[in-house]
Amino acid sequence: MLLLYSTEIVINQIHLMPDLMETEIPSNLKPLMVLEFVADHDGDLTLTEIADGLGLPKPTVHRLLHLLERHDFLRQLDGGRSYTLGERSQIFAVNVLGSRRAQTSRKQILLWLRDQLNETCTLVIPSDEGMRYVDRAEVDSPLRISFPVGSIVPFHCTASGKLYLSTLSKDEVRHLIEVAGLTQFSVETITSIDALEEELEVIRGQGFAIDHQEFLAGTIAVGVPVFDFKRRLSLILTVQAPVFRLPLDAVEHCLPVLRDAANRLELMMQPDAAS
Repeated sequence: MLLLYSTEIVINQIHLMPDLMETEIPSNLKPLMVLEFVADHDGDLTLTEIADGLGLPKPTVHRLLHLLERHDFLRQLDGGRSYTLGERSQIFAVNVLGSRRAQTSRKQILLWLRDQLNETCTLVIPSDEGMRYVDRAEVDSPLRISFPVGSIVPFHCTASGKLYLSTLSKDEVRHLIEVAGLTQFSVETITSIDALEEELEVIRGQGFAIDHQEFLAGTIAVGVPVFDFKRRLSLILTVQAPVFRLPLDAVEHCLPVLRDAANRLELMMQPDAAS
């Protein structure tokens, strides 16, 4: 009881002395704290929410937000009322995922999956422009689908893109599509927002997405989610193949091994995995 009471006193004193807290935080660490807080809360945070969450004065947070936005680590939403991660933060995340140690571990899982399915397997993340390829293991075949690491593909007509869209709210999807558009790439491409929303509802229910000749005629892709330790979508794992090697009615046979690989990736990304 005494320990709990003492702890409560210390906590109350901390809340009563925000200026003292601020002086104890190195100035060069504060921008990283803001970025970490925004990333941890999936973005779309106001200045007040960030200041309250970090226990920093609003003028300090305003200055940090302006600095981070000026250098494209953050960007404004809703006419400047809230903030989310900018392009440089997204590229930084890709580089972290591409670090040698993480890349080696991921690559082993991708290679295992490729050998199980005998098709090209990829890891994809969302970016402002579309879905960005961060890693891949190609099948040894003269006929294969090849998008180099760093390539960006559309949201609305790819397995990875539709799976990502299925994690967003209806308003978020409509806002994103207003900007990105519904370009028709093949006769199978969804070009109606209502039809896309129906497809996303199906994806939410089944937990995976299929691109059946929607982006590239004659090809199919299947995507499953990879969640972080907070159960947020972190990566999307896909298998891509010509339809004559992976017909639509054979997709269900790929799902168990795809999900097995996704589970392995999730375990690898646990905070204590390196220990």
